[in-house]
Amino acid sequence: AKEGTTFAGRSAIIMDAAKEVMNPIAFGVMIIIVVFLPLFALTGLEGKMFTPLALNMTFGMVGSLLLTVGLVPVLCALFLRPKDERDPWIITKIKKAYLPALMWALSHKKIVIVGCLSLFIPVAVVYPFLGKEFMPQLQEQSIMFRITSISSTSLDESLEVAKRAEIILNESPEVIHSLSMIGRAEKGEVVDVNYMEILTELLPRDQWPDPSLTYEELTERLQKDLQGHIPTAVIGSTQPIQMRVEELISGVRATLALKVYGEDLEEIDRLAAQLKGILSTIPGAADLAQEAAKGKPQVVIEVNRSEASRYGINADEIMGVVQYGIGGKAVSQVISGVRRFDVQVWLDEPFRDSIDAIGRLPIRTATGAQVPLSQVAKISLNEGWSFIRREQLQRYAVIEMDVKGRDVDSFVQDAEKAITAKVKMPSGYWYEWGGAFANQQRAMATLSIIVPITIGLIFLLLYTAFDSLKYATLIITNVPFAAIGGVLSLFISQQYLSVPAAVGFIGVFGVAMLNGIVLISFLRSLRHQGRSVRDAVVEGASLRLRPVLMTALVEILGLIPFLFSTGVGAEVLRPLATVVIGGLFTSTALTLLLLPVVYEWLENRLDKQKAAEAITAPA
Repeated sequence: AKEGTTFAGRSAIIMDAAKEVMNPIAFGVMIIIVVFLPLFALTGLEGKMFTPLALNMTFGMVGSLLLTVGLVPVLCALFLRPKDERDPWIITKIKKAYLPALMWALSHKKIVIVGCLSLFIPVAVVYPFLGKEFMPQLQEQSIMFRITSISSTSLDESLEVAKRAEIILNESPEVIHSLSMIGRAEKGEVVDVNYMEILTELLPRDQWPDPSLTYEELTERLQKDLQGHIPTAVIGSTQPIQMRVEELISGVRATLALKVYGEDLEEIDRLAAQLKGILSTIPGAADLAQEAAKGKPQVVIEVNRSEASRYGINADEIMGVVQYGIGGKAVSQVISGVRRFDVQVWLDEPFRDSIDAIGRLPIRTATGAQVPLSQVAKISLNEGWSFIRREQLQRYAVIEMDVKGRDVDSFVQDAEKAITAKVKMPSGYWYEWGGAFANQQRAMATLSIIVPITIGLIFLLLYTAFDSLKYATLIITNVPFAAIGGVLSLFISQQYLSVPAAVGFIGVFGVAMLNGIVLISFLRSLRHQGRSVRDAVVEGASLRLRPVLMTALVEILGLIPFLFSTGVGAEVLRPLATVVIGGLFTSTALTLLLLPVVYEWLENRLDKQKAAEAITAPA
């Protein structure tokens, strides 16, 4: 509007502008919302982590749409005054570099298109080397050491081990204090007194004697110290939150687990031991341990039925003596008010504290005579099972491990090859991977279904908005080019492809397509005003340079703090920020160079077709 334009004139101009941008803004917001819908399909931990993000983005975009089409035009009419529009100095500088590059690209279409397509070559090369994991490892500023002794370890022995471990850990200058927890009660997963967890709280890293020391190096040093002073136990290390999360979502207290299923416990134990030996040879395996389900000392009493029948004694009578005299059994109850207490009886300790004493227990025969228990039963000491795990209606054993120095996905692939080559599983026995690998496979499988469906829905929205298959296809080509920057940024920063990184790809796809809508819709508007193809492309790209850059810069600047954050939880958001920032660099550059080139090529081709049809059409 020129200076001196009345309020009614300004309002009319604003209404016209609002009508022009209504469709691209509305459809851009709808695409952003649809892009984040896949996050609602995630389940488990990843669903709980990223559903709030999806809700925040969805309601935020709906609110911004209402404000943009409702309140902003009113405020513009009230407060903006007509004046000549001038680009800020930084946009002027950028345009001086951008417009010559655009003109060169329009004059060398084949070189630009081939050059852009060739960007997929480095992605195809580096993607196989891009490791995969479920979640990045958090740094919680504390360590949880897991110490597992043999199954027959007494509580007194565990207390002594815990005291020794605390003394060793507290001697380290990086440690504030340590706290041992032996066994677990009925709530949660029950474990015996041979298992303990030692929570070790650390000083902030800048207060360590050697600040260059990493958390991984400190953990490895402390674990070696513990192993050197407690050689009879298996020692592993993790972090408090990480361990609880792994236990809740996979049922094991480790990053990765191999579960061996079958019927016979002895065969399962044998196979698990064989598989453990193979896994120990795979690079990256750490804290490898097979659950010590066997090793509980037991007194085994087997009835000699032939001898018992000679004396007229049945097996129930013999086992009744064993049950009441040795094991103890409730024979009555004492009532005190509203409370009831069982009265349990068993033999005095001298008559049941050894195999010889148990063997001398008298058993009454049918004639009233007495024979020792050893006469009618075989009594021996043996190792029994401390517990029996069941899942999928089958017994199973667990081999727990951590993976250090590499990603979980490649470790599992190498382990699968080694197991397939060296182990032949018997009929009725099989193994499955659990822990982080199973969660990563489940999350990626869900996204591999939902994301293509979402892109299909977006394509339908684009087709509806532009009523053209070619324009919808042109805009959606931003998706693979956004992926180029995301993959390369992960590879350069040496990060793995995880669930947060996948969510980052989802986010960058939406922003990339929004930029495409902003540019293509404006180019079409200029064409409808009668501009030539070249004039529309050059003027449209020049005028839409600022909004496209602002859309990308807002996202980039908002996520840069996540790249350099060092607080607890920063590791989860760093892959997301890396993917979005890297993807926006490539998608924005290609939006400003490749899309104008392809648009001009399509429009010129369409004009030639129309001219040819007009010549051949009958008068």
